[in-house]
Amino acid sequence: MFDRFETLAMDLRRTFAEIRRQGSRTSGLLAACDWLADVEKCLVINTLNATHDDDALCDYAKAQAMGVEDARNKFIGNIASHNRRLRLGLLTPPRRLSRIEGETTSARVRYVADMIAQSRNALTPPPPSIPLLAVFRWERAPIMSIAVADEMALKQARERARLHGITPPSPKMKRGAQISRLACPNWWRRQLRRLAGRRIEQVMREARRVHKRAGIYCSNLTIARRRSQKIRTRSLLEMFEATNQDGQTYTLAELAELGLANPDHRRAELMLRISDTEAEANRLGHVGLFYTITTPSRFHPVQEHSSRRNPKYDGSTPREAQQHLQKLWAQARASLARDGLSIYGIRVVEPHHDGTPHWHLLVWAKPDHVEAVTETLRSYAEAESPEELSDRFGQKNTARFKLEIMDREKGTAAGYVAKYISKNINGEQFARDGVDGDHLDNYGHDLADVAPRIESWAACWGIRQFQFVGLPSVTVWREVRRLTEKQQDELKAWEEATKPRASIARVLHQIREAALGGHWDQFLRLMGGPNTPRKDQPIKPWSIPAFRTGEEEDDFSHGTGEVKSGFVERGRYGDEIKVPKGLVVKDHKGRTAEYLTRLYRWSVRPKRNAAGGSFSGGGEAADPWTCVTNCTDPGTGAGQSLIPRSLLTPKELTPEELEAQLQRYREWRASEHVRQEMDDVDLEHRMIQAAVRRHPKPAPPERQGVPEYFPEGI
Repeated sequence: MFDRFETLAMDLRRTFAEIRRQGSRTSGLLAACDWLADVEKCLVINTLNATHDDDALCDYAKAQAMGVEDARNKFIGNIASHNRRLRLGLLTPPRRLSRIEGETTSARVRYVADMIAQSRNALTPPPPSIPLLAVFRWERAPIMSIAVADEMALKQARERARLHGITPPSPKMKRGAQISRLACPNWWRRQLRRLAGRRIEQVMREARRVHKRAGIYCSNLTIARRRSQKIRTRSLLEMFEATNQDGQTYTLAELAELGLANPDHRRAELMLRISDTEAEANRLGHVGLFYTITTPSRFHPVQEHSSRRNPKYDGSTPREAQQHLQKLWAQARASLARDGLSIYGIRVVEPHHDGTPHWHLLVWAKPDHVEAVTETLRSYAEAESPEELSDRFGQKNTARFKLEIMDREKGTAAGYVAKYISKNINGEQFARDGVDGDHLDNYGHDLADVAPRIESWAACWGIRQFQFVGLPSVTVWREVRRLTEKQQDELKAWEEATKPRASIARVLHQIREAALGGHWDQFLRLMGGPNTPRKDQPIKPWSIPAFRTGEEEDDFSHGTGEVKSGFVERGRYGDEIKVPKGLVVKDHKGRTAEYLTRLYRWSVRPKRNAAGGSFSGGGEAADPWTCVTNCTDPGTGAGQSLIPRSLLTPKELTPEELEAQLQRYREWRASEHVRQEMDDVDLEHRMIQAAVRRHPKPAPPERQGVPEYFPEGI
């Protein structure tokens, strides 16, 4: 076991010894061995070792995708043979097997064998009690077609994904889109990376390596994996550049820094929305409430104070704990809606020191609704395991549910959650005056140090950290802010071309003025106020299908192997692509008009080298691409060289230069762009091989016989 999972060997040995010491010599050893068996089941994804490096995972993902594609090709290749045997009556009728019983594989095999032996078949004579005509009652086998073959291949592929613990694509998708995903190495690679990371992190939590005295919030291994992922992503963004219709070119990394991928921008937007929502709530006379909701003890692997193993822990993951809180929140909101109670605000998710999530709710409500809202939330939060809510003296604690009514004299709503937001984004904030330890978290760690760990924790478990409730769409806010003062001429030209009604234009310009001024409270008011249904809001996002560019290289899909038809652009898996274009504005009478906010058209391509040139374009002649001209040397009659002969001799490289060249070559080979190209080439090669296998082999030519020899005179 320890040699098999070498990356975690030290932690597994430590935990094995700890569990063994907790019981007697026999019972402790048995418990430790059982724990190792559970660890093995967790870290082995079908036949993949979750602790292996990323190259092994990529190879395994490629093998699984190839298996799905080969199975589909096999079904399609046997269509003619199946239908021929069907016409000749050589196929046995399909038998609908009942539910297979048995806990182990061998028990299930024995059950199926007995069921087949006891069932009727063509070689078993019927019992005397059965009429002869009943023997010949059978169902006709279905005629095989590409649709039937795809359905059979999809069934096998979905079962393959389930055996790996991966949720297959939604059955609501089209059959082709599901098969394209299950036969794609990139899809398998994403799923396996996510699953392997969560399995490893869960083992580290059970091994007591995630708590305030070890790796707080998440394990050190997860931190390293997250950093490696960020490096890969950053390298990929640096390798591509985007060019708009004005000829402006930026790398994708530069464009990402301008948006909400920049943590400073994300934090600033969150704080603006919270502070201005509070201003609107104060204008309406609403009361601010700050709730803290935690999970029952069974979700925590260690105890809070001692960090020892929690005997009540049932093996739940942070994602399962988050789903528990989401279910609780959905039930509470449904109850509030039935009672006519409404709240609005923000929900912040952050981890305990052992990685178990808990929620902070900063919401506003009407003064006469505060008590009812609080009791509703409390009843759902404390419904499970109520015995944990009292100490040994019978005093009720606030471990599961805590309320704090905001006092304007003590601070603002932004001040209440500023620390939580900073802690969950980048750890940077201005320490409040007179507050000791404001730069530290609840466990005494510096916010700048724990912020990357919390971000890695959320990325590993797929947990959304911030969510606003009862407020208008932030997408509309962001799209309106695209129409800056610099785009005033384009906006005027659009209105002259589309001629929207004056009432519609008035709505857009009022909301645009509030958004460009950074007044979220005015934007909230103009969008209908808190808890306004989306259908009643005056503006909503506008998206349309993406259309193909018409270039020749776009006629063939390297992802699906299909020739594209039609005008609508489709993605890697054959899904129709929709792109955001702007906003749909509605006036008070329900009349609508579209406004374009995406004024730039971008084309993305691999980044060109600084020394690279282009053969297209006019203007001044570029340098020749060869070092020899067609003019002859007057002395020798040979071609003249544009480079001195002394510079044509290859340069002797130093060992340092050779090592630098080798290092650049390795980085180039390991880059995501090159790996994707190699995957595409391999996919095309396998498609060609599959097509060749499906193509019927021509009959061999007739052998030309040698003319028979007859001697003369015979």
